[in-house]
Amino acid sequence: MPDASFVFAQSLSGLTAAMFLFLIASGLSLIFGVLRVLNFAHGTFYMLGAYLAYQFMLWLGPGPGLFWIAALGAALGIALLGGVVERLLFRHLYGKEELYQLLFTYALGLILSDAAKIVWGTQQKSVSRPPELAGSFMLFGTTIPQYNLFIIVLGPSIALAFWFVLQRTRAGRFIRAAALDRETLGALGVNVSALYTGSSCWRRSSAASAAR
Repeated sequence: MPDASFVFAQSLSGLTAAMFLFLIASGLSLIFGVLRVLNFAHGTFYMLGAYLAYQFMLWLGPGPGLFWIAALGAALGIALLGGVVERLLFRHLYGKEELYQLLFTYALGLILSDAAKIVWGTQQKSVSRPPELAGSFMLFGTTIPQYNLFIIVLGPSIALAFWFVLQRTRAGRFIRAAALDRETLGALGVNVSALYTGSSCWRRSSAASAAR
């Protein structure tokens, strides 16, 4: 029989990885549900979010609270990029066949990846964990990093926030309506174009948040 503390440690490690995957997948499902675009470049925005967080940390330097400022700056930067991409590129994919969408977004992913190589190079970059979450504690004979526990709590919190926005707010009702019948929603006077751009920004920012 395996040691109980080892099983517990591996379970927490897997749960932490699952929370990161959830943060990425939630944005991907949102843009597919609303925009109906199979975005093969979604992982590239996740990568750019990590690079932007690294860049902000270089500009800000070490210090208490600066990690969160860098995380917010990276999320806002990717949200802005997502809005520009939706306005200039994704808008031409609405209603197209899935093959065109996959080919187009795959090419976009390659372009953004090469741009990241030009700006940041190909060497591994990393951002230190925030000082507030750098410690650890013991539970059931296992050392648990505070940062991992934060990520485990963050995932369900964001899931609850997504559910609240989509189910209990006016904007959420518009998003769900756009996923079902965008033409009727536009006929009722809703600015579907702005809704699409906002959803795209929200999705990109969630990917950037997951990148930390």
